[in-house]
Amino acid sequence: MTAMRWRARVDTVDGRTLGAGLLVTGSRILTCAHVVKGLTEVCVTFPGVAEKLPATVTTTGPWRSVGDPGDVAVLTLDDPVPLEPCEFASCDVLTPWAGGAAHELRALGFPHGHERDGIHVTVRTDAYRMLREEWLEINVAQAHLQLLDEGCSGAAVYFPDTGKVVGMITDAVLDDERGGVIGRMLPLSSIRRHWEGLDDLLPLDWLPPEPRRELRALVTGATSDRDLGSVFREAFPTFLRPPETFGSVWEAVRFVGETVPGQDRLRRFLVTLTPRLDQEARPRLADWLRRRLPSAEQSAGGRAPASSIIVRLDPLTRGAALELTVSTIVEGVGAVRSGPLRIRRDQVRTKVEHALAAQVRTVHDLDWMIEFVVPERLMNEPFEDWGIPEPEAERRRPRPLRSVPLVVRHVDRLKPLTVSRLTRGRWRTLRARGALRPQQISCRLDYDYEAFYDWLDAGEELCALIYAAPPRDDWLSAALDTGIPIMLWRRRPCADSRHAGCAPEGFLDELAAAVSHLDPDALPVEVMRLRKRARAPGGGDHHCGHRLTLFWDDPARRPDPPLAMGRL
Repeated sequence: MTAMRWRARVDTVDGRTLGAGLLVTGSRILTCAHVVKGLTEVCVTFPGVAEKLPATVTTTGPWRSVGDPGDVAVLTLDDPVPLEPCEFASCDVLTPWAGGAAHELRALGFPHGHERDGIHVTVRTDAYRMLREEWLEINVAQAHLQLLDEGCSGAAVYFPDTGKVVGMITDAVLDDERGGVIGRMLPLSSIRRHWEGLDDLLPLDWLPPEPRRELRALVTGATSDRDLGSVFREAFPTFLRPPETFGSVWEAVRFVGETVPGQDRLRRFLVTLTPRLDQEARPRLADWLRRRLPSAEQSAGGRAPASSIIVRLDPLTRGAALELTVSTIVEGVGAVRSGPLRIRRDQVRTKVEHALAAQVRTVHDLDWMIEFVVPERLMNEPFEDWGIPEPEAERRRPRPLRSVPLVVRHVDRLKPLTVSRLTRGRWRTLRARGALRPQQISCRLDYDYEAFYDWLDAGEELCALIYAAPPRDDWLSAALDTGIPIMLWRRRPCADSRHAGCAPEGFLDELAAAVSHLDPDALPVEVMRLRKRARAPGGGDHHCGHRLTLFWDDPARRPDPPLAMGRL
């Protein structure tokens, strides 16, 4: 046990002793709110070490008068002190041990006559002496010892053998001139409820200290558009006797970390919570999740981003009109949605770019991708050449979509069709082998729909196709009908019907060499890189990333309305 130089005395600026305190960081002192009532400036002394250090009252709990809960205050020193702060015990350490008496604890107070150096008081308590779910009743261990008195308020209560702090004395029952044998203390579990910053300092095992402090800081002051109790029940619908509500976002997070079972409990709750937070906190929490608590897929490395903007275009039965819906997904959870909007075919690019500009700020600080979920006739559009105009920078050129991972999907696969089951089966094959290993499709093949379908249908190992040119309509239909989940092609038609001079092998070999070894979930990011390299010096028309379309249809990503988005 180190020398406990963290025990402090709190005085007025003119030297009148108010009570005690404890150094919790290099510049912060914890004491009682009633000790510094009505004051903004005080002085702090560490007896025998440092005298009359100026400090400011920076935080107080809800205490207003005797008997109120929240008798907590935090003082901030004008200048940090080179002293070791106190060390806290765990919040449940005062549970009585089997067959034993109450815990014997100690505190250093500054009652009348002992203002300069302080005097020790020995007390007993345990977790079963709770009063109003706020205080623990304490009593002096033996009647002949120093009693509780004015000047003990704010004194740290600690184990005499280890010096680890378990709480803070708040008041005593003063029944004679000498003081009292009974008093009350705030245990750590109560202090942290009124000053959430204490959780940065406690030995909590559900999250390492650094990411825990970062998480608490970013949710402090955050607001939710739904009651936090209902968010909790949405995340954990089978949890017995869930709380009705929580006082703050951090209180809800802490409850999940310390009470709910399961290894993924915290991430599960935060993913549910993220889209419910205010616009400032939402992207910050999503970014924290990506960095500090990634999903199993993200942890494997090189994966597709978990956040997306999904552009869905459904063909309507009348005319050539389309229904446009744009959704933003943050860490797999729906955050923003616009539409549906009925548009003409010639309005698609303009309307999509406008919708992207309205939603991109939700994900701009994250790793994200764009998913175009469209009918077959739109799969050959040069989506990566479209842009995202920035509404706050009118003179700046739109950001090209090729600057982020971009994939094309088939809108019919969002419907409960047999082909969705086939797609899931081929995805399982892809992930089991851990590499793309695409089948090259030369433009010289003369298969019709039936022959192409039968070939793919019989080849269960065929999970990824590379076409030398835009696939013929019947080839594309056959591939979609057999559940092929990944296809790549160059949007450059062959030179003539006999394919003289189109040299498909060079493109196929180059692209296959670039992607064959990849995990299928890493493909959207790698294709983005190929598109960028094709535009850079040394790239050009013959680079395999030039005018490259990626069809990448993972059936596990189903964040489209009205399925996963229906509850927003």
